[in-house]
Amino acid sequence: MKIFLCINFCFVLLCYGDLKLEQIPRLNTSTALQILNDCHWESLNQGVEVAIVVVGIDGRILASCKSEKMDPGLYDFAKFKAETSCFKGVATEELPARNGQALEIMDIGSLKVIRGVMGGIPLYYESKLVGAIGVSGASPEVDKIIAVKGIEKIKKLKLKK
Repeated sequence: MKIFLCINFCFVLLCYGDLKLEQIPRLNTSTALQILNDCHWESLNQGVEVAIVVVGIDGRILASCKSEKMDPGLYDFAKFKAETSCFKGVATEELPARNGQALEIMDIGSLKVIRGVMGGIPLYYESKLVGAIGVSGASPEVDKIIAVKGIEKIKKLKLKK
């Protein structure tokens, strides 16, 4: 009986709720690739080789790149920064480490959350979180500059609704 009531409740919410799934802005692959391209050009301007990861609202990777000369761990670190920013909705530097050090990495289920380091920036469109960027491989300040460069044009980019 409980299952029947839960299913009916969910059906009513989907049919008569104010917010329809189609109304939620989503980051599409085309836009993610444009963001990645802007970040990549900024990394070239800065003269650094970095790993860049763009994730959607569900935390899945939509676009990414890294230099073949880089340690694979830096790519994972960029991915963790992007996932953390998407999961928390704030930049990774705004999440202070609670271990008394400059950096904290926590496991939350299958998600690694990184706190206290620059380079993870959430992506907002029309006041709604649509994804995040993670950059790793340079100094923390340069990682942040590269990630911010990727979101400068997001208001001009068309997101899938």
